[in-house]
Amino acid sequence: MSLNNSYFKNVESLSKKFDSINKMVSKSMGPIYEKLDALSKQITNIFSNSIFPYLDELGRELKNVTDDIIKFKTIIVELGYPPHEDIAIPDIRRIVADYEEFGEEYVKSYLDDLMFEIYDEAYLDHILLKWEKIKLFSPRMPILRNIIKCHTQQMYHASIPTLLPQLEGIIVDTFHHKGTLNTNDLKTYLKYLLINDEEKLYSFKDALYVYYTKHILVHFEHGKEVNSKISRHAILHGAINNYGNKENSLKLILLFDFLIDCINQIDEQKIILAKKELKKDLYDEQNASQSSK
Repeated sequence: MSLNNSYFKNVESLSKKFDSINKMVSKSMGPIYEKLDALSKQITNIFSNSIFPYLDELGRELKNVTDDIIKFKTIIVELGYPPHEDIAIPDIRRIVADYEEFGEEYVKSYLDDLMFEIYDEAYLDHILLKWEKIKLFSPRMPILRNIIKCHTQQMYHASIPTLLPQLEGIIVDTFHHKGTLNTNDLKTYLKYLLINDEEKLYSFKDALYVYYTKHILVHFEHGKEVNSKISRHAILHGAINNYGNKENSLKLILLFDFLIDCINQIDEQKIILAKKELKKDLYDEQNASQSSK
């Protein structure tokens, strides 16, 4: 019993000592806590007065940039150029601002020169090296090298009709197409290559689809006005002869380059889905033909 009393007395004594130490620590740390609290409030005030407003301004500016990119996709196609992902944000914003303030003709007055400056001979050498690394297109490289060579030597009547069939050729290679290829088949492949709802808002791919179908695959009839200066069918069927200039050649090179970038990103599942859709279309056509007999 005496052992237990001694034990409890020792515990009580230790407890009092710890309590005394705790009070001493709290008393000595009090000024430090006060200083830390004051510093915390000071930092909060700094963020509130300077950094947070800056972040708000940055957020608004990013939204403006995003809005300009979305507008640019439509504007650049209307101006006759394919969208291309290597164009700088300041150039995008300048084109959009000038288009909205001064109109289409004003932007057209300087657009060709701007594009020649951005996509100069050094840049074309760069993309040619990029094409060289793609194994799927290695059989086409002698043709592609000559296209760039003709462009840099101002032989645009040679670069343009040589490049136009290659657009279709790389799509055929990508989707492993066999047999004849009509315009509807090509549009189906382009849809699976370029249209993606998940990235539609900020990607240039959907605008490239519009450009390809509007400017390259545009319908034409001999003896009637052609609604595109780079219509594949009109040029290769001899309907227009005044296509040979630097801007038209560059447009097709940029289109081809962006298509290659998109092809490098496509997954096998989309290729399979595209081929299934074409098979279904063919099956439906055959059934419709048999029903009409």
